[in-house]
Amino acid sequence: MSQYFITNKGEKSLSKVIQGILPVKASNLDFLVGYFYFSGIEEIYTNIADKKMRILVGLEMDKELQNKTSEFDFFAKKHKSSRQDIREENYESLVSLFTKSDYFEGNKQQEAFKIYVEKIKNGTLEIRKTKEPCHAKMYIFSYKEEFAEDGETPGCVITGSSNLSYSGLRGQNEINVRFQNKAEYVEASKIFESLWDEAIVLADKDHIRDFEDGVIKHIWYEKIFPPYLLYLRVLYEYFNIDTSKRIRSPHNITKGKFYNLKYQEDAVRMALSTIEKHNGVIISDVVGLGKSIIGSATANNLDLRTIIIAPPHLVTQWDDYKDEFRFTARVFSRGVIGKALEYYRSKTRANEQWLIVIDEAHNYRNEFTQDYALLHELCQGNKVMLLTATPFNNQPADIYAMIKLFQIPTKSTLQTVDNLGHSFRELISMYKNLKIKQKEKSISDEEVALTIDSIARQIRTIISPLIIRRSRLDLKGIPAYADDLKLQKIEFPEVEPPQLLDYDLGDLRELYVSTLERISHQQNGEITDESDYLYSDDIKDEIVPQNEFKAARYKPVMYVLPEYEEKVREAVEAAGFEYNLFKGTQRNLAKFMRTLLVRRFESSQIAFRISLNNMLVNCRNILAWTEKRNTVPVFKKGMLPDIEAMYQSTNDVFPEMFDEELEAAIEKFKSKGLFELKTEYLNPDFFEDLQSDIELLQTLKDEWDAVTFDPKLDEFIEILKEKLKTDPKRKIVVFSQFADTIDYLGEKLEKAKLPVFAYTGGKATPGNKQLIKANFDAGYDDDLQQNNYKVLVATDAISEGYNLHRAGAIFNYDIPYNPTRVIQRIGRINRVNKKVFDKLYIYNYFPTDIGETETRTQEISTLKMAMIHAIMGEDTKVLTSDEQLQAFFIDQYKKLSDADEQKSWDTDYRAKLNQLIATPEMKEALQLPLRSKTRRKTTIEQEGVLVFARKGNDFVFKFAPDAGSPTDITPQNAFKLLEATPDEKGYEVSDQFEKIYSAVKKSLFASGSESDAEKTKRDALDKIRVVIQAHSCDMEYLEDLKTAIEFDAISGYSLRLINRLKPAGYSTLPELVSREYIRKALQTYDTVLQGPETLILAEEIKSYHPA
Repeated sequence: MSQYFITNKGEKSLSKVIQGILPVKASNLDFLVGYFYFSGIEEIYTNIADKKMRILVGLEMDKELQNKTSEFDFFAKKHKSSRQDIREENYESLVSLFTKSDYFEGNKQQEAFKIYVEKIKNGTLEIRKTKEPCHAKMYIFSYKEEFAEDGETPGCVITGSSNLSYSGLRGQNEINVRFQNKAEYVEASKIFESLWDEAIVLADKDHIRDFEDGVIKHIWYEKIFPPYLLYLRVLYEYFNIDTSKRIRSPHNITKGKFYNLKYQEDAVRMALSTIEKHNGVIISDVVGLGKSIIGSATANNLDLRTIIIAPPHLVTQWDDYKDEFRFTARVFSRGVIGKALEYYRSKTRANEQWLIVIDEAHNYRNEFTQDYALLHELCQGNKVMLLTATPFNNQPADIYAMIKLFQIPTKSTLQTVDNLGHSFRELISMYKNLKIKQKEKSISDEEVALTIDSIARQIRTIISPLIIRRSRLDLKGIPAYADDLKLQKIEFPEVEPPQLLDYDLGDLRELYVSTLERISHQQNGEITDESDYLYSDDIKDEIVPQNEFKAARYKPVMYVLPEYEEKVREAVEAAGFEYNLFKGTQRNLAKFMRTLLVRRFESSQIAFRISLNNMLVNCRNILAWTEKRNTVPVFKKGMLPDIEAMYQSTNDVFPEMFDEELEAAIEKFKSKGLFELKTEYLNPDFFEDLQSDIELLQTLKDEWDAVTFDPKLDEFIEILKEKLKTDPKRKIVVFSQFADTIDYLGEKLEKAKLPVFAYTGGKATPGNKQLIKANFDAGYDDDLQQNNYKVLVATDAISEGYNLHRAGAIFNYDIPYNPTRVIQRIGRINRVNKKVFDKLYIYNYFPTDIGETETRTQEISTLKMAMIHAIMGEDTKVLTSDEQLQAFFIDQYKKLSDADEQKSWDTDYRAKLNQLIATPEMKEALQLPLRSKTRRKTTIEQEGVLVFARKGNDFVFKFAPDAGSPTDITPQNAFKLLEATPDEKGYEVSDQFEKIYSAVKKSLFASGSESDAEKTKRDALDKIRVVIQAHSCDMEYLEDLKTAIEFDAISGYSLRLINRLKPAGYSTLPELVSREYIRKALQTYDTVLQGPETLILAEEIKSYHPA
């Protein structure tokens, strides 16, 4: 007897022993194995083509073992009674190995599979499964006659621990024994034959049709697919809305009170799906399409306890919605988010998820405010639904802040983003640099447009899985929606391009010009907007000529003498501010207040006069304070005018009103953040400039108090009279951003005998709400409609949540700082409801050419609107006829050429899917096996390999040029490459395909590393390490807080609170950033699953130029 141990060490691998036997000696092979991996066939395939081979598989693979095994065992299934079921399940396993792994995508593996199939077809390979589980491994080799020594050595047997796999044959340590004598060979053969006779057939010549139907038909092996089918498959995968689950639609929930609109029902489905996948959704249909209705129906279907945060004037509306749509909710005004958080803490149960609905969510675009921090804490561990028609309100940071309400940047459910925070920080930096260059006029309009488009495309790619966004043009462009609207007799009016209104200053021209010269200062083209005011560490003060308004009262810190700088720094930081940041904030606050004064000047004489009077009182109060206390009061952020709230919310509080509290006790001020600078710390220039401002303001007040006529108002009255005369059924809505202007207009128009109603935030009573509905809402009960008022003058308090479509014209008496306000305004008269007018009109009162440089209305507006359009698509023309970015100078306003209304990039593709969804071609496309491949010849210049895959719940497009590295490609660009015609032919992939394809696959699901490059985060981590070393509070809490900071799981406001901590306050840290907030943030992080990775298809693109 000849035998020896085979351990796979050195030269003694089982593979080498078998390869030594196969080529010459062996004629037949009988293998009994526990597990059969295809890599075992791959290891020996070159020497088995002419051998008769039987494989007997003894075991099913345990699921836990299968999960730990890198290679899929395609004969591993749970026990079944039916032999046919066992065979079919193993076919499915082999199909999965083909379609769900890279295994067969190498040329060597495909060649092995080809021999495997051919041997089954010609009857030289049979595979069976033992009737009962069998763990034995035995390899029987029957020798050719010339090697059998007249039957004395008919073959050999190898038995031991090795399965038929790469690992068993050579990859890992095994112990096997080889027997070459006749007795062991005969006994082994008898054992094999007895098991074989009872075994279940998995594959043989007699069952080849089953094998072909069960395996070959369902894999991509040796198939060439038409590019058109790949295009249809991607259309379906990317755009199809699953309608298999029953949901309650707005129409069903309200028992017919609301329209049964397909686009709204689809939005509810998409919202439910997105919340399930990503913990939140942004519902961002354009104004007038029913975001609140969609949101309410979604809340009903989720059936979670709900907290709604809404603008003050919409609280009543949401109370109505929660009753009409029958879901349990508590509505809070956005000014009391702290109370909402307290309510949630007092009511929530362990591990309970709530739904947090945030209406007009663009108001929470700044993560460094206290309200945002409270809201961020409220959202942790819960489902979140954001409603906004304008998610991109100012800059990329706005969208990032909103997404952070339900996403952990370092572990986002957006599987297509390696690191959400890092990606957005890059985009934020790009946008800031663009803004600087635009201010400096160092960049052309074309370059700006290109940069905006680049930023927009990247943002769109990131947020597309989270956002539901349709315009009216989208509804018209998708047949299912268009047909549904037509059936219900719903039509959209046409919005005419805006008309610019002008007026003659007449005798006021000289005073007008001289006033602007004195109150508007511009240095090197630099203008300050609200984001500059809020956060800036630019501490270089501007030089304002002696005869101009300096706004010194708002920036005393800028006058500190050098020798007292350190003392003042200590006072500022003790009050909770980083010194340079506070200096920059004060510098820009002064600039912004000057800009605000110009805007109020151009709005109305009354608004300007009120500002002059308030500023005079404020400045004189400062002087009185210094005389009594020898100090100058300085306020921390909480007591400064909230410019952001003024422009982005609907309250009508004039920003100087905080100074009225000067009569209150000083201690009350200190509790709210007041600190005082000694007058000896300040350069005497401060008091000289303050006195100069007082004299200038007084002079202006005297000059304008003497004015007894108002050419802007007088001409406006005539315009309104003419409009009402020529089109008496067309009611009119007039907007101003200032309550003082609205009160003034209401009074003057009423005196002019016009049927006017004036509305500001202070008049948001139930009675006034019903009055407005009765006079301006076409959807109001016909029997209750009134015609007492034909003109509504209002602040933006009415531009959210009201239906005013009995009006057919909008007048913007002054242009608001943020153009998204105009979108809200126009949306009030352009509703999905009864169509009253075929055309709607917009009229704009632009600031005069003289004031353009200071206010920068058109320059800022066009920049932001271009970004809105590029990212979201927008169906309403606002501000100007052409909304592409252009730099406007002080010389004059010019009307821009009409720009086509924009629809979403994907509307045509959704329409195509809608048309093809039930076709035989689509059915065939849906049968394409995963990892289908083709090569197409096209006139597209871009050559390379495009791969489409799914990661978790999201899709990934990657493209690698023939010579270059793989990169992400936007869905929009991917569909341009994939789009094909039914008659287009596919070709076998080229020789270079595999190399490029392999490179794409390596990068397809690669994860990016976390970056700690952001200074605020880095500083907070350093501070926590110091607190840990000081043992100032509970160590577990501190370690968890450190982890949460590393994960980007807490708000920017909380980070700044941490960074401002002084040693004496270390122990108060848990009060500033609560334990429960940190715990829920970390729980949210832990619940994010990376999701399975599935490669769906690949297309090789080759260019050709037809003759």
